[in-house]
Amino acid sequence: MLTLDTAPKDKVKFERIITCSDLMLPVFDQTDRAAGVDSTVLITGESGTGKELIAEAIHYNSPRRDGPLVIVNMAAVPENLIESELFGHVAGAFTGSTGKRIGRFEAAHRGTLFIDEIGDLASECQAKLLRVLENHCVTPVGSNQDRSPDVRVIAATNRDLQQMVYDDQFRDELYYRLNVVSIALPPLRDRPEDIERLVDHFLDELSTAYDRPKPALDRKLMSFLQSYRWPGNVRQLRNCVESMFVLADSSTLTIDDLPETICTEKPEDTARIEFPESFTLEDVERAVVCQTLDRCRGNRTQAANLLGISVRTLQRRLKKWDNGEQ
Repeated sequence: MLTLDTAPKDKVKFERIITCSDLMLPVFDQTDRAAGVDSTVLITGESGTGKELIAEAIHYNSPRRDGPLVIVNMAAVPENLIESELFGHVAGAFTGSTGKRIGRFEAAHRGTLFIDEIGDLASECQAKLLRVLENHCVTPVGSNQDRSPDVRVIAATNRDLQQMVYDDQFRDELYYRLNVVSIALPPLRDRPEDIERLVDHFLDELSTAYDRPKPALDRKLMSFLQSYRWPGNVRQLRNCVESMFVLADSSTLTIDDLPETICTEKPEDTARIEFPESFTLEDVERAVVCQTLDRCRGNRTQAANLLGISVRTLQRRLKKWDNGEQ
């Protein structure tokens, strides 16, 4: 089992979550607390940040751990089939329904239903989901008989549901019903200290899966990976590592092994610093150092690694600027 180095010893240990970032501490605490109750949970965060992993951690550390964890992604279900997908249908309920179908709610009886991409749920189905959450009853399509499955609901989204409520795109009653316990996942770009740990874990997995020696990474490549913005977050990082692992010709991965899609990314998609014409070289250096420290949450070791200098050199620079020297 992979454990969290930063998690207190008396806390639940969560499988498959790899991190050493302090930004994840509130997430661990909220996940741990949510696991011990039956409240509805709303997990928010960009695509690829690991929302499904948090849902799994809640379920498998809850009293419902012996029941099923049923997962449904609203973005992957055609709008005309959402109601049947969630609540089921009886034979002949609509064209093509030749038999009875159990919906995801009933399939999750005595367990947990994880509804991913809840922001993509059609307006009409939002009202029906709200009714289920309020009354704890589901009615299969084409039936007039209610069912009462014992289900704990966890929802997730990469969209701003509160803004969607303001824009009349998401029902406010449903939003408040879902948002009983809220867990927000930080993007990978805000926790660069996790990059090296994640890359090492992915390479371990890949070398085992493909029965090949685990490659090394040179420092320039690791510095690039830690400074890259990762718009696709952990999922994109994992795909990048796999691409390099599969296609590399050497036992050491380098910048040259990066996928072309990352190497050719448009400049506006990456972090940039713009300076006025009056800036001196010293001003530029100071601005770069300060921004790097900010991205690393003040971690001087991490910042020095990204800047390609020693911690001692970084400390000398900071001391010099603090003393007002030029």
